[in-house]
Amino acid sequence: MKKLKLFLVVIILMIITMLPNLSCDPGADNSPCSSGKGTLELTNNSLLTVQTIMINGVSYGTLDPGKEKSIDLSPGVYTWQLVGLAGGTGCSAATVTITECDTQAFKCSAK
Repeated sequence: MKKLKLFLVVIILMIITMLPNLSCDPGADNSPCSSGKGTLELTNNSLLTVQTIMINGVSYGTLDPGKEKSIDLSPGVYTWQLVGLAGGTGCSAATVTITECDTQAFKCSAK
């Protein structure tokens, strides 16, 4: 009876240690590339100005000084701009071509 209890305890411990591995798909790839997208990476190099990220006229949030943000986009041509908030300047609008599995990176050094 003791051997059976010990055997069951060992089996239960093995199952418990294996559970985390069963809950995730080791073959899952959550990168933008797996979804057919590319990445636009923007960096705000200004010292004080918070900037609004605008892509094709749509706001993608703000970007604090010294920070960067990566945005996954479907392949295509986009116009992006960083617009300074609270009196600060931003960067002029620019066009970028996003391709699948590729990253396009830009920095804005507005004051």
